[in-house]
Formats: sequence, structure tokens, C-alpha cells
Amino acid sequence: MGAGALGVQVALIYGLGTMPGGRPWLPFLLPLAHLLLLPFLLRNLSFWGMRLILLGLLLNLTAMLANGGLMPVEGSAVEAVGRHQVEDLQSGSPIPGSKNVLVASEDIRLRELSDILVLPVPRPFTRAVSVGDLFVFTGVVVAYAEVMRRTGAWTKQRPR
Repeated sequence: MGAGALGVQVALIYGLGTMPGGRPWLPFLLPLAHLLLLPFLLRNLSFWGMRLILLGLLLNLTAMLANGGLMPVEGSAVEAVGRHQVEDLQSGSPIPGSKNVLVASEDIRLRELSDILVLPVPRPFTRAVSVGDLFVFTGVVVAYAEVMRRTGAWTKQRPR
């Protein structure tokens, strides 16, 4: 279910989001795509990793809904990532190929929850992420470890 929700988001961003008539739908459809994960996460709350993913998802949804349905990002973060020239983008418009909208720092609602953290990794892996994204990533790692532990995959010996 998680992979399906991610697939829907990718299809929206790289499919619908690249079409001129599709971009106005992104602020409505992307938050809905996030909500597709809720039943799966709520069903699996016995895993601490799922709780972290749910918290990250809710933080991201909060930032997105407070800023018109897309995740806000500042020009400085866009420049640091290096995929787009800020002067080529229009403030308040979706950034092509992303879930983000370029917003001036002073206009971002709940700035602390938006994509303001730039990962210090080499290009092309550089990304602007949010606190919610960090919770989601940590939750995925923790959930994976919990599943491996519960299924005994780490304790089984390999045949020689």
C-alpha cells in the first residue's frame, strides 16, 4: 500500500505536474495522495517505525495544507539543490518535477515544517527536505528493522 501511494505521488509529480493543464490540480491531489497511506499506517501502529512515518506524514501534510497544498521551499534551498535557477521560477508556482512551490521566506506559513533543510550530500543526490521527511525516513528504517526482527530474518542462519 505504501508503494502504491508513492507511485501515485510520482505519477502526479512527473506526469500530471508536467502538463500545463495538470499543474492546478497538484495542490489538491498531492495531499490526497498522502492520505492514501493513512489506513495502512493506522493498521500497523504496533510498529514504532509506522508511528514515526505517521508523524512525519502529518507534519508534511500540515505544512502543505497551510501553504495551499504544496510543500513550500525557499529560493536559497532551490539554489543549494541546484536543479533549477530561482530567477527562472515564479514565486507561488509549482516547481516542475517536484512537490514544491517556491515561496518567499517571509510568506511561508509554518516555515519550520517546510523543505528548508538541505542535505549535505553530493549532487545529484542533494535534496531540500523537511523535518517531516526526516521522521518518515527514520520511520522507514525503524519499521524495516522491526519487520526483520519480528519475522526472525536476522536470527536465521544461512545454509553453508
